Amino acid sequence: MANVLSVLEQASDEEIRNQVAAFEVMTAWNIMSTEGVKVADKAAVMVNRVGRLLGAKKQLLKDLKPMSIEEQIQERIEELADADRDVLETELRRLLAERLVLEEESSDERLAKELVNLAAEYMDIEEVLAPAEKTDEVYKRYQEYLAKKAAPPAFPLLGMWQQMKDISNADGEVCCQLIFKARKIWGRTFAPEDDDLPDWLVGRDEETRQKIEESDDFYRERQEILQEAGAALREAERKLQEAQARVEAVRAEEENLKRHLAHVQTQVENYDSFRLENEIQLGVLEGQLIAAASAKKQSSLTINKLKKQVLKQRERIAALKAEHERNLETLENAPAREEELRQQIAEAEADSECELADCKEAQLSYEEARAARDEARNQRKENLQQHLEEWLEQEYGGSAHKLDEVVLNQLAISDNELAKAVIKAMKQLLDAQSPQDLGDRAEDGSLQLPIVGTEMFLVYEADDEGEITFLKYTDEENLAELAQ
Repeated sequence: MANVLSVLEQASDEEIRNQVAAFEVMTAWNIMSTEGVKVADKAAVMVNRVGRLLGAKKQLLKDLKPMSIEEQIQERIEELADADRDVLETELRRLLAERLVLEEESSDERLAKELVNLAAEYMDIEEVLAPAEKTDEVYKRYQEYLAKKAAPPAFPLLGMWQQMKDISNADGEVCCQLIFKARKIWGRTFAPEDDDLPDWLVGRDEETRQKIEESDDFYRERQEILQEAGAALREAERKLQEAQARVEAVRAEEENLKRHLAHVQTQVENYDSFRLENEIQLGVLEGQLIAAASAKKQSSLTINKLKKQVLKQRERIAALKAEHERNLETLENAPAREEELRQQIAEAEADSECELADCKEAQLSYEEARAARDEARNQRKENLQQHLEEWLEQEYGGSAHKLDEVVLNQLAISDNELAKAVIKAMKQLLDAQSPQDLGDRAEDGSLQLPIVGTEMFLVYEADDEGEITFLKYTDEENLAELAQ
């Protein structure tokens, strides 16, 4: 798309002279100086008037008779009447570079970008917009601003200093006026519109629109099928994991039972020796108790202690017997419990096999769906690449661009509205004489241009010859990461 300065090439000599004069005269310093002289002149008139009332025959102070801003601009326009067009355009660029604190040799894109940035700041316009969108928004805001001020139709360059919000913002004012004039000359938006895009993307006729919609619907359908297949696969994997966990749990229980039965069997086999040992110990304690009770000088404390030991030993023997009986019962019921666990293992393994089969089927369905989706995506990518290259060859001679695989893959999976927004941003860069001056430079050396209507940026590289390599598009959070 054209920029502000390239559009001004369509302006008449008179319009360019007006712009040069306005830029030369409408400075904050000159406006304030002119206003100061006016105040001084009014003071002189007042002093002279008082002097005449007091009988003075001569003026006490000389009238300054300052020129107004409009008169200064008109005088400068007349001085430029015989200047060649090339001289006028060169002078306008020099004055603009001076206002923007840029080198005089700066490219038109750089000058236009900084011009728009200054005007956008003056008009309180969102910073994260591409230069073309800012230009259109400045025009819209400034048009509304002039309407509110009831300015005479659009006298946009002479006398508008009186409508300024703040004299100190003279730079912002003249920049807005310049953009306003350029937009009036251009007669349309600076940002690309749908009509600026190729037929195969926007579908200007019914047949093309239908093909675009069918292509989008086909890809979305394949993507939805893949998502459904992915959900089914994840559910099948979950059920398989649960079935396998049940198998492992029952097998673990079987192993615990085997270890327990082995321990019980050992206790049963050693029961008689344990019982005999404890009965012998009981006999010894009972003998000691009888002997202590028969002794004449034995203390009651010793007798009571022996009684407690005898009681504990008898309880120990009773507990040993009860445990033995439980162990016998456990061994008696072991075959039934072992058979129950074997049945549970068999059932869990059967469920696991069934879930495994379902999982394999779901995996196959998912792979088929992914292959169909990938085929649709690749077809979109091939068609997109072919259309893009044909469009670029037709519009830009085929030598001004390179398409990275990442950006092609991204466009292939984007909906049509996002693709249009991306290609609009691409067109802004392709139409620029110095595309490296439009985007903001990132830490990795790449350039980034906001994509209108989204929160994303088109990432690209551009050399001094104007060749552009489109890399990817991404959101602000992931600008530093390359898409995979």
